[in-house]
Amino acid sequence: MSCDTDVVLSSYRPRLTRRQSLRWLTATFSAAALGPMVGCASDGTAAAGSKTATVAPWPDLQLPVITGAGYGQDPNLIAATVPWPLTLTPPQLDLLALLCDIIIPAEGKAPSAAAVAVPEVIDEWLSAPYPLQQQHREQVLAGLLWTDRQALARYNNIFAVLTAPQQIEIIDQIAYPNASDSQLIQPVAFFDTLRYLTVGFFVTTAAGTEDLGYLGNTPIVGDYPGPSTEALTHLDGVLATLGLSLP
Repeated sequence: MSCDTDVVLSSYRPRLTRRQSLRWLTATFSAAALGPMVGCASDGTAAAGSKTATVAPWPDLQLPVITGAGYGQDPNLIAATVPWPLTLTPPQLDLLALLCDIIIPAEGKAPSAAAVAVPEVIDEWLSAPYPLQQQHREQVLAGLLWTDRQALARYNNIFAVLTAPQQIEIIDQIAYPNASDSQLIQPVAFFDTLRYLTVGFFVTTAAGTEDLGYLGNTPIVGDYPGPSTEALTHLDGVLATLGLSLP
């Protein structure tokens, strides 16, 4: 993918080893079976007027098919090997990191998506030689190119050098279901996929699970205290709706 500009920014620096990213990718591969995740680009309010007179055409990319070995049915996560090369360029990673951080910005103690290396795992995902990943690759790479073209069409500059309000204005066009302009169908689908990947990978990180408040299996020290009063009250309410009660 090439941008319609000679301006090249390269600020995002990978921080995972290929082994680490493959472990992460393999551990979360089952997320592909989930439906798209819902999120928002800015403050959670619907974009005011998703239709606009300025909509860049959707790129018609002709990407070569990625061939090669996958990681097999029983990958060794302790001594992970990476059987496929990464395919995103530094400018693509830069733009991807910007978009990931718009989807999940830093807030309070929680880091942004790019701060915990989500773009690198998305790169690993998009570079994998599997049908779903190649479908996402075509969609995401076209979407990255469209994002720069849209920025050029509206503000005569690539997305990375726009002001934050200008960037959010472009993303708000495609971040919400009410973006129903027929010219935005493909950009909306692109952003939905990118949001799904970004959120899906972020919540599998230690920072993501902490931000969700997920504790997992936590050992109890000492005697089991039994369910809390709040839990029993909730259970009583559920049983009552079913015409049942605790013995």
